[in-house]
Amino acid sequence: MPSELRTNSAKTNAGHPGPRRGCTDALLDREVAHFMTPGCVVLSETASVADAARAIAAHRVHAILVVGSRNGTPLGWVTHRGLLGWIGRDRGLARASEAITEEVRAIPAHESVRTALYALSLSGTTRLLVRSKPNQMPEGVLSDFDLAMAAGR
Repeated sequence: MPSELRTNSAKTNAGHPGPRRGCTDALLDREVAHFMTPGCVVLSETASVADAARAIAAHRVHAILVVGSRNGTPLGWVTHRGLLGWIGRDRGLARASEAITEEVRAIPAHESVRTALYALSLSGTTRLLVRSKPNQMPEGVLSDFDLAMAAGR
């Protein structure tokens, strides 16, 4: 089950930099929707690891979202980095759900970049599923790369 992030949940995690108080960068107050990558590549848990690898290559993305085959519940991300462990192994028989290497964390599109930065500072989190309500289809994905690009504008 994905973790839903809200502004009032931002606390500093020991060992991870949280949002700094007093930062005045206007980027921090902008909405996540301005920087997310629209859409999300989704694959059923019953697909194979080979299917996941093909989807990542075909869509030129760093991760795909694996969802439950019965109700579409987000189960986790198969990442490009996680697929490295499948090189030399039979990817055709293993299910995509076996290749999940990142938990799903979600954030509403109207949340601030400040909240997203906190969420992305959590261990093992490099992308956030963007959706307005917990049971809604994804609107997009916000990755650490998206925010790094935004900082460079």
